[in-house]
Parts: sequence; C-alpha cells; structure tokens
Amino acid sequence: MKKYFKYLLSIFFYSLALKSYAANPDYFNQGIKFFNQNDYKEAKYYFEKDIVFNTKNEKSYLHLSKISAINKDNNQQKNYLETVLVLNPKNEEALYLKILLNIEEGDFKKAQESNLVFSKVCKELCSKKNDLSKMIIIDKK
Repeated sequence: MKKYFKYLLSIFFYSLALKSYAANPDYFNQGIKFFNQNDYKEAKYYFEKDIVFNTKNEKSYLHLSKISAINKDNNQQKNYLETVLVLNPKNEEALYLKILLNIEEGDFKKAQESNLVFSKVCKELCSKKNDLSKMIIIDKK
C-alpha cells in the first residue's frame, strides 16, 4: 500500500511540474505582448514571473532592462544588463545598451571596454559600432 501511495504521489508531483513548466513560455510571450502594447507594468510582471520559472532566460532580463531604461531606473537597468551578460557575454543588444548606459553615466572607461567586446562579437548591430566609437570620443572631450 505504501509503495502504491508513493507511486501515485510521485505521478501527481511529476504532472504538476510538467504543467508549471508548460506555462513558462507563455509568461515570456505575455510579457512581449504587453511590452509591445507599451503596458510596461504588466510586461514587467510577466517577465519577472518567467524568470521565477526559467532563471536563465536572458531575453526576459533584457526586456526588464529596457523597461528600467524607460522608467529611468539606471541602477536596475545596469543590474539586469549585467545579468544578461553573465548568462551570455556575447549578447550584442545587452552590450550595446550597457555602452549607452555607461556613456550616459559618464563612465567612458567602461564604455570603451564594453565597446571592444562589442566590436568583436557584433553581427547584427555592427552598423552602430562606429556611432558608439564617435560617442565615446566626443563625450570624453
């Protein structure tokens, strides 16, 4: 009887885990939907919920950094960007946003360091590479 009970209990928890895992992609997609509708409060809620179930989803962290930028919360934006870059050091968009944030904060040394990495890994955003270099040089003067 105990074996039967343990078996049923394990099946129950396994099916429960599958249901919660199946809902994970939906949280991210809901976040994207609200983000595209400029409903950043709801988008943030769904991206954070996605991170609870999928802690390594760099896309959720990236969108949270964009929401933080819109809300002018530079510290939070920096934290989210650093998390994205820990998960994927070659994320072009995160590197680009980090460089812009460093320039905005006046930290040109970090902007130059990030720009060197960005120059090596860029594939889609390479057109912005020269603009960044000019911004770093111009703002430094």
